Amino acid sequence: MASKEECDQYAAELTRRYDELVQWAMANWPKPETPLLSSDFSEGRREIGQIVGPKLGDADGEDTLPRPAFGDDDGQYRNVTPMPWP
Repeated sequence: MASKEECDQYAAELTRRYDELVQWAMANWPKPETPLLSSDFSEGRREIGQIVGPKLGDADGEDTLPRPAFGDDDGQYRNVTPMPWP
């Protein structure tokens, strides 16, 4: 099992490399009439955050995201249809 220091180093390196990729992509984008913006990479940053956060361990190895109060689902879909009358 990796130590917290190793996990922190990995997270820093992954984030640094992603930032370098974004800078390279923006600088070398072949369509200057429609330039890439930093916001074009926001989903990638969110995914990197998930990798270096809860998935990597967040220091204690446990999932620190709050669970929804309405059940044991992943939060993608919540059925709000009421139960039918008897």
